[in-house]
Amino acid sequence: MIHETPIHIRYSDTDLNGHVNNAVYATYMEESRISFLQEVFPGQRLPLVIASLHIDFRQETRYPEHTDVVARTWLTRLGRSSFEFFCQIVSVRGEVLCEGTAVVVHYDFEKRKSAPLPDWAREKLLPYVREREESNVGV
Repeated sequence: MIHETPIHIRYSDTDLNGHVNNAVYATYMEESRISFLQEVFPGQRLPLVIASLHIDFRQETRYPEHTDVVARTWLTRLGRSSFEFFCQIVSVRGEVLCEGTAVVVHYDFEKRKSAPLPDWAREKLLPYVREREESNVGV
């Protein structure tokens, strides 16, 4: 399954050239992960920390040409204590603007180390695991 999060681009997300600033994509991906987790685990909070974030820019995202985009998110790996989100930011016309990965770790804050994902959480995440669909546009 693929989770979709609509995102409205604000003028303040852009630089002087009307491009969405590169740092803003990390925020869009974070919004998508939060929305994903709220849908998969309603009313629950998993103790997660981010271990890595990687972003590939595929096409320029310009304001006001792109005022609304969609973050398409799924999992590409489900490990013992971590999982990898894959996120594509696409225009309303379906153009892949940006894509990237974020690895999150299930974390025991008392012991200050990773902890195995509970079986009930793994079961809820499994339907979202699928292969990566990378775009070669703009690279």
